[in-house]
Amino acid sequence: MEKIFYIFLFFIFLFENSAMAQREIFVIKKINKEITIDGNITPEEWGTKPTITRFYRADNIEKPVNSKTSVWILYDHQYLYVAAHIEDKDIIANCTKKDSFGLFSDDVFELFIKPNFKSKYFYEIDVNPVGTVFDACLQFRHLYLHNAIEFSSGVVCAIKIYGTLNNMKDTDAGWDIELKIPFSSFDGICPPKKGDTWYFAVCRTEYSVFLPNGKEYSSSARLRKLDFHSYDDYDIMLFK
Repeated sequence: MEKIFYIFLFFIFLFENSAMAQREIFVIKKINKEITIDGNITPEEWGTKPTITRFYRADNIEKPVNSKTSVWILYDHQYLYVAAHIEDKDIIANCTKKDSFGLFSDDVFELFIKPNFKSKYFYEIDVNPVGTVFDACLQFRHLYLHNAIEFSSGVVCAIKIYGTLNNMKDTDAGWDIELKIPFSSFDGICPPKKGDTWYFAVCRTEYSVFLPNGKEYSSSARLRKLDFHSYDDYDIMLFK
């Protein structure tokens, strides 16, 4: 019966959205035990198989990314959990002020969530390798100060760095990040139930002396243009 349920949902999405050919559906497993956010992505807590292993260049989805990213997504009755293993040969992070646009001169792990596609609101949570957070509730696609609504995600994060910060003379391995986001932070949005769907994209901004152009933008969603706020191209998380 569960298999029939997901097949049924798939065809609903297919006919509801003409852009479905570009979207992927990622099934998000519900867990019964709260995950310890300490920067250690263990198989006991997160499982052995990541939710997402393929990323696309945001400037050209036909070109392969230079740095790989693996992402795990889980949930319980209170929190959305996200973890990522991020390949990065040149880890850069200088911004330490919350909600500063200076964050976007660093390497950044970025999560975009649109719980209700028919609503004009969507959410952005960004974190750099030293744990500085930028979060915003947006009502339009473009990130401008007059567009952002006062919002605090309440995210708890932990990071483990494999290399040295801000040293272009050596070669780093990358960094791991864990996030715990309370559903209560999304105004008017109830914790998801089995069968609920949210739209989302996991993205990266990476600066590196090892990259051909010195920087790379990548996304789990197939973005048709270089704009992480293009929610029409976001994928679907289906809560199991």
